[in-house]
Amino acid sequence: MFAAWGRFVYRRRWPVLAISGLLLVASAFIVVQGGKLQSGGFIETSESGRASRLIERELPRAGGGTFTLIFSSDARSGTSPEFRAAVDAALAPLRKDSRIATIVTPYDGTASDPTQLISKDGHAVAIDVAVKDDLATARDYYPELRALVRSDTLQVQATGVLAINSGFNEVLQQDLRRAETVSLPLALVLLLVVFGSIVAALVPLGVGVLAVVGGIAGMFLVARVTDVSVYALNVVTLIGLGVAIDYSLFITNRFREEMRRGRSGNNALAIAMATSGRAITFSGLTVAIGLSGMLFYQGTFLSSMGISGAIVVASAVFYGLTFLP
Repeated sequence: MFAAWGRFVYRRRWPVLAISGLLLVASAFIVVQGGKLQSGGFIETSESGRASRLIERELPRAGGGTFTLIFSSDARSGTSPEFRAAVDAALAPLRKDSRIATIVTPYDGTASDPTQLISKDGHAVAIDVAVKDDLATARDYYPELRALVRSDTLQVQATGVLAINSGFNEVLQQDLRRAETVSLPLALVLLLVVFGSIVAALVPLGVGVLAVVGGIAGMFLVARVTDVSVYALNVVTLIGLGVAIDYSLFITNRFREEMRRGRSGNNALAIAMATSGRAITFSGLTVAIGLSGMLFYQGTFLSSMGISGAIVVASAVFYGLTFLP
């Protein structure tokens, strides 16, 4: 069957390439549209999950759409008029923002116990800020809110659910860019060493990029029907590149071997598909089934990472059997 597919792809290479291109365009369109990815997540049946639900029920202000600003000064006391004036000035742009629901400070009577918002040494003050939207919506504009709060005389730091999630997402994006910046050139160098040709080296790398685009598109489609972790993006990128390049190496190397033995392009591709093509198909199926096992972790974002990984592996196999030949 795989040999017949290899011969079919060789004879109908332009239509097959066109179909691959159309799917790539569709995937790129979905990627450009993007999707809402979620941060964090608890195992609902665990102690942390029960504690999270208890906090949300008993302490509504501790919900996802909140963050805390810490104003501090080594020279000024938190109860001094100068400190309070500096805090009020820093919070003024935030108070005017329509996305803010409440701002609780130890100065204006909004706190039930103002002393709890002042540090023991008296040089730091906590300000609780709640937004009108939930975490999934508020995290998109949190950096804008944080940028509104500035002070020339006080040190300002942010913590709380919104701030922590924003920090995690920022670190995640930086790590992802760094991984891509390092892995792609390194993979190209290794492929040049293996094949000794820039064209042959670029082919597996190109399949890896196509597989990642398809995987990200599938991940965003899944995000439209269920919650998908923001960390699934890392899973898709790293697994997609690794698996796609690996599978492409198998097929490309076997095809080149058959060509060196004097076989025609048609026969060489048929043999490559019958051997390496069959191997990557069953390998991809095995990896996808293994990653799908994470679906049993209900109540966590592990299930979304498992299905995203399975999608990108399937994408790698598809492009390895269509675009690559």
